[in-house]
Amino acid sequence: MRDSIFTRARNAGTESDDLATYCNNMAPISCKVGGQLFVLGLVALMMAIGLTHLNDCPVNSLIPIYLIASGGLYIAWLAIEICCDQCEYPNLKIYTRIFLSLSGIGLYIAGNIWIYGAWEEVETREKILNNDNFCNPWVYWVAFANITVVTALNIVALFSLISWCLLVCCVKVCCKGAVDETTPLTAASSSESPA
Repeated sequence: MRDSIFTRARNAGTESDDLATYCNNMAPISCKVGGQLFVLGLVALMMAIGLTHLNDCPVNSLIPIYLIASGGLYIAWLAIEICCDQCEYPNLKIYTRIFLSLSGIGLYIAGNIWIYGAWEEVETREKILNNDNFCNPWVYWVAFANITVVTALNIVALFSLISWCLLVCCVKVCCKGAVDETTPLTAASSSESPA
């Protein structure tokens, strides 16, 4: 089981002989905590925009709800990561992650439909009385930026996955004949096996 951030920070202090070693041990921990706090601040801002302008997007009233729900999913994921780091029920963490992941996929698909579906008719410049195409600019553009960044990250992740799979397949096919009895790993394993 991996150590919590608090345990790793305490160990960085006890395992360090001097200040340079301590800083070297604390750097990854500080970056992780700082990055999580930065993203948590953005998520809190996104949720606050959705809450304060809940009824200010007649073009699609579900866009502010998307901001609130996606922020809530991230906070729930982060809470599970922090609170269940040393959990005595590891299956609870796994099942909760599965539930949150499936909820996130569903929310991502719905958010794409809601936000990109309103792209053609949305009006963010000024609110005219009884304008059904209006959406508060903060609500729409924050939701648009969020869903666009998530889509870009998903495309990069998918491309990376496909590239690694192709690389592994190429190495398996191209290097299949290059491994023989003189290869160190094969020679060591063949000498240990009983005859």
